[in-house]
Amino acid sequence: MANTNTTIIQITSTKEVIDFLFDKFENMNDGKYPNEGETPHIVDVFGADAESFIDKVGSKWIKICDYYSFDETHMKINFESAWYPPSDLLKEMHNQLVTMDPDVIFTARYWDEAYDPIGIIKITDSGQYITLDDYSLEYADSEYFWDEVVEPAFGELEKQLNIK
Repeated sequence: MANTNTTIIQITSTKEVIDFLFDKFENMNDGKYPNEGETPHIVDVFGADAESFIDKVGSKWIKICDYYSFDETHMKINFESAWYPPSDLLKEMHNQLVTMDPDVIFTARYWDEAYDPIGIIKITDSGQYITLDDYSLEYADSEYFWDEVVEPAFGELEKQLNIK
C-alpha cells in the first residue's frame, strides 16, 4: 500500500446532523497535533478516546481536503491520511451522529495512490464497521482509467454491501 490514502465519506441524515457537521468542520483544523491553532483539532472533535494519535485516528496523520453538501440531508467529506482510512476517527464521528439521528447512513470510498487497494466502508446503525477491499486493479495510464476501471469496481463493492 502506498503512503497516501484518500477517503470520501458520504453521510445521509437530517438537516440537523448536516448543519452540525458543517459547524464542526468550519470551526476545527487538521494541522500539527497537539493543536497550536485557536480552533479545535479534528482529533479533539472526532478522535477516538485513546492515548496516541494513531489510536485516536486510525492512521499516522489526517488532512481535511474538502467537505460539501449537495442538499440539506447529504454531505461529503474528503480526507487524506497515511496508509489507511482513518477508521477510529470515522467510528467516533458515526457514534456522535447516531445519537442525533439513529437512521444516519454513513458510507465511504477509499483508495491509495496506486489503487491498491480500493475499498468501501459501511458503518451500520448498530456501529458495525464493515469494509470490502479490491486489490485486483492494475493502474493504467489512461485518460478514462477512473471511469472505465475504478468507478465500476466501486460499484461492484457497493452492490455487495447493498449501498446505493
